[in-house]
Amino acid sequence: MTEPPADFSVPSDKDAITSTPAGQSQHVLVTANRYADNPRVGYDGAIIEETSAFRSDVELFYDLHTLVWDRELGETHDGRNDAVASALDWASSTVPELKLENQFRFGDGTEATIRQDVVASSNQCSILVRNTADFDSSHERTLFTVFNLGIKGHSHEDPNAVQSARVVDAEEYDAVTATDGTRHLAFVQSHDGRRRFDGNRIGIAGESTGPDRSAWADVYEENDGWIDSTTSGVGDLDAGFGLFAGDAESVTWLTAIGFARESEARAIEHALDALDAGYDDERSAFVDAWTEWSDGIRTVRAGDEFVEDLYDRSLTSLKCAEDHCQAMIAGAFKPTDMTYKFIWPRDQVIIVQALLAAGAVDEAEQALDWLDRVQISDSDDVTHDDRGIDRRGSWWQNYYTTGEPHWRALQLDQVGGPIYAHWLLWQETDDALLDAHYRMSERAAEFLLEWDNGYGFPRKHQDPWEEVWGYSTEGSAAAIAGLRCMAEMAAAVGDDAFAAACRDRASVWADNFERYCFREGTRYGDHYVTAGEPEHGTPAPDGRPDAAAFMAYWPWNVLGSDDEGLVSTVKLADDTAWRASDTPCVGRYPGDVYTPSGTAEDGGWPLCEAYADVVRWQTGVDPAAVEEYVTDHAGAWTTSANLLPERVDGDGTVSWNSNLQWSQAMYVLLVESHLREEPYGMAPGE
Repeated sequence: MTEPPADFSVPSDKDAITSTPAGQSQHVLVTANRYADNPRVGYDGAIIEETSAFRSDVELFYDLHTLVWDRELGETHDGRNDAVASALDWASSTVPELKLENQFRFGDGTEATIRQDVVASSNQCSILVRNTADFDSSHERTLFTVFNLGIKGHSHEDPNAVQSARVVDAEEYDAVTATDGTRHLAFVQSHDGRRRFDGNRIGIAGESTGPDRSAWADVYEENDGWIDSTTSGVGDLDAGFGLFAGDAESVTWLTAIGFARESEARAIEHALDALDAGYDDERSAFVDAWTEWSDGIRTVRAGDEFVEDLYDRSLTSLKCAEDHCQAMIAGAFKPTDMTYKFIWPRDQVIIVQALLAAGAVDEAEQALDWLDRVQISDSDDVTHDDRGIDRRGSWWQNYYTTGEPHWRALQLDQVGGPIYAHWLLWQETDDALLDAHYRMSERAAEFLLEWDNGYGFPRKHQDPWEEVWGYSTEGSAAAIAGLRCMAEMAAAVGDDAFAAACRDRASVWADNFERYCFREGTRYGDHYVTAGEPEHGTPAPDGRPDAAAFMAYWPWNVLGSDDEGLVSTVKLADDTAWRASDTPCVGRYPGDVYTPSGTAEDGGWPLCEAYADVVRWQTGVDPAAVEEYVTDHAGAWTTSANLLPERVDGDGTVSWNSNLQWSQAMYVLLVESHLREEPYGMAPGE
């Protein structure tokens, strides 16, 4: 058996997510991962990983392991660590029921398969897992469920919060419950109508020995088929419980997890209600909710089964990532030192663009409502950032799902972008949306007008990759686009003076765009850069081409398809110094070290390739580029559940963040643009 780290948690890239679009569990988010596709990790299994409820950026539990102990052989096998083969997928492109399968081979050559089906309930706040274990021999076995409890205090909430858990031994059931004083969860299981545990343990995660040792150590590391039961714990906890299977060759059981804000009793009630309903009924409600949602949006007719499937999956993923606040987190993914479970205004802008293209107007309106609610205003306690910039009228860099700011740097695509999202929604709907958010966009435009450097260009700001302070090519283009959008909206309400001010400033900035953002004779050639006059950065941000620069064409519409610098830049994207060596996928920029190893690696970003391919298509460099992306190339970059990641390795293998919603939005936008025979959502031109 593979030796795991002490806390049995390792980095993963996340292959699938699930939630439900309606009902009591609408804001329960579950992730799952199949490790077999990741060459960096020596496992071949698949497991359910981080799960949140009520808000997407707070985990309630993670790494839900299913283990089997064979008494005759004296072996314990874990789903992730010891599977010899695995599978992970959705039930369909529009029904994100998780379906996991792990295959095992025991020391005597016999084999087993454990399958898990997972849905979020539409009837109460819970998730339900149907587990089926099939063995090809009759041995006495015990099945175990072991998991980490992620529910605990967070510094941005209550630094004094304490995670606690206990076992509830009631008359008709056993339950493991946990709370941080604000949220509660409860685990129960059912086998042939019996709702008891055959042993249970709450331990300290990472403790391998002693009376407080973890449930993982007790079950997996000790490998004796017994749980030395404990009934409570406080601290950083894991928990586990058993199910004695006897010598049955096939075993089916249910695991239900209930969530509640009110009380432990309510969390237990939600878990028991899921068991009472049964998997078939819970799944039926889940399917009905997803079918109703998908039927209400655009049905793409691409004449290509692959394209239609990936398009639907991309939209389903976007909806899964919608938080209770009605905006969408960037991704249910955690690199080693951070998380993507925050909301970036820029990502919301691109998501709004994709939602509108697909006809999901309600979700687009909700995202715009969120942008309006969190815009920095006079009523905020903090209106200045670390550089002393008065940020009223702009947005913070990203947000917790509560609307509280997280990172606070100034990025101009997160100022001009929301104005553009408002303009596009107005274009696709009616004047009611123009009026509802007019003041939001007006405040943002006023901020941009004040952000002139005195020489006819936006002042310095952080680039979209959040690494460089300078004259960002993409951010400056977004600011110009935002002012042009505002000019059209101001003219529509009769404010001609403000419209003229926005239009004139945008025109001056556009005239100076090449001076600030284009360089000739660098080591790569002639191209648009990450940022002019940067404070720092390696490779030099003013001497390297950058895929974000392609956004200056689409959607910001600052550079035309006949711009020689744009053509020169996109031609460089074919160089393996910038793109993946064995698959047509360009990276952010040459020498990028934002990779799993922290060093420059061979690979690319599907969302960057999407922007490059639109430029290739529209400039005539490669008229078939977008068609090839959506019909062929993207298929090499997807996970086992056919979701596009943030990054792929040189051969197209998923590198990390398999559910980046920006990537999903880009696929929707490329399909729509290809079918419409023009890029969808171009900002107004000069």
